[in-house]
Formats: sequence, C-alpha cells, structure tokens
Amino acid sequence: MPDSYLAVCAIYRDEAPFLREWIEFHRLVGVDRFFLYDNGSVDDGRSVLAPYEDEGLVVRQEWLRFPGWRSAYSDCLSEYGAGARWLAFIDIDEFLFTPTGRSLPKVLAEYEAWPGIGVNRATYGTSGHKTRPPGLVIENYVRRMSEAHPASVKTIVDPARTGRMVNPHRFEHTDGIAVDEQGNEVDGMFTKSFTFDRLRINHYWTKSEEECEQKFARIRPGRPPRPWPGRPDAEVHARANEVFDDVLAGYAKPVKAALERSGAEAAGR
Repeated sequence: MPDSYLAVCAIYRDEAPFLREWIEFHRLVGVDRFFLYDNGSVDDGRSVLAPYEDEGLVVRQEWLRFPGWRSAYSDCLSEYGAGARWLAFIDIDEFLFTPTGRSLPKVLAEYEAWPGIGVNRATYGTSGHKTRPPGLVIENYVRRMSEAHPASVKTIVDPARTGRMVNPHRFEHTDGIAVDEQGNEVDGMFTKSFTFDRLRINHYWTKSEEECEQKFARIRPGRPPRPWPGRPDAEVHARANEVFDDVLAGYAKPVKAALERSGAEAAGR
C-alpha cells in the first residue's frame, strides 16, 4: 500500500524565493509528499527546504547531472514511485489544482482506471509588473494566454503502471493509456482539445519583466549548463497577458496563513 496518495516530483535550480509558497499551496490542495531534485542551485534553497525535510514532507536530492530531467524523473519513478499512488511531474513555476474546489485526491480517485493523466496548462505572463512585486505569485500574476494558445500537458502518473519517461511531458505506460481530464487519449504530449475544468496547471512562465530576463539569462534546470535560448519578445509578452484570470486568488489567504505557521514552526526548532 503506497504511503502517499499524491506526490510531486520536480527538478529545479535557484528557486529559493518561491519554494515555500509552491509547497504550501500544494499541501493545501492535497499533495502529501515532494521529491525535489536540486540541479546545482547556488542560492539558499537548502535552508528553505530544511524544515520540510525534517518533517518528512520533502525528500531533497542533489542532482548534478546535465541534462538532468530524464535521469531525475527516472530516479524518482524507480526510487520513490512505489510509495505513491499518483506521482505528478511539474516545475516550481507550475501550480497543479482542480478548479472544482475539491481536493486533488478526490478528483484523481475518479481516474484510477488509467495509468496517466495529461493536464492542460494556463500560461501566465507579467501581468504588467516590471519588477518582482511583494506578495504571492498566485495573487500577483492574473493575466494569461488565451485558450487559443494551448501548450503541451504535464502528466500525473500511476508509478505502478508507468515504464519510462519519454520527455518531461510524456511517459510510457505498461498497462493502458494516458488520458486528458475528459477521459480522451492524450496524443503524444498534447491533448486533442484544450480544457482544464477538472484538472489544471497554472504555469507562471515569465513572472515580472525583470525576472523573465533573469530567467532566460541563467542556466536552465535539467539542461546542459548554458542559458535558455529564445527570450520572449514584445509580441509574445502581449500574448501571455491576453486574458484576466485570477482563479487562484482565493488561495492567497490560506497560503499566507500556512506560510506564517510553517515559518513560526521553523523558527522554534
């Protein structure tokens, strides 16, 4: 019997300012374990994660392999997969949730016939911020691309029926097929239709203009040690801010409360 119903695996680099919000948000929606692969961070992410490691909520791995995505995800499946009924593979700038208002485990229980679920992403832009604003990511970034610009899915898998990772968006399964939230087969790493009524990922792709420039100038996690290509131009930035969508604004208050509690507990250790 798995120890966790829903766990998350992520590979990251230099995400210290965002780790606590990301963890506390996902705890609120039903994630009960995190497997985090540090791909050569030089910030203070280790100290940020230490209280969560002490609690047993987070398992952190130093992962100095380039490229690192494939090996990290494969390691997570083989080393920790048996301990989770569902294992989601997302990034630190991605927030997985259900717009139904229910917990993720309650919704995922309805998909147990399948070995994988491809979840569509809403891609968010700068929301007009030149520099990083105070407050939470989920309350500051409220403008996204329209659904006319669908991105590839991220996948939640049943480790017991998953063979290997094909790429960060797609896995091979030993029994059955991956489906979208409507139960339709996922076509490679894309869904045939773009919907996120039951399962959704908010992808905070750029954050502020300043942070976007920093992101595309630094080394990308999971990739060879060189900067990202293809900085977004003015047209892409405009597309990423087409639609107002503050679907996660209601989570800001409980996330802040959780951050205060976890901060107080860490200070008392």
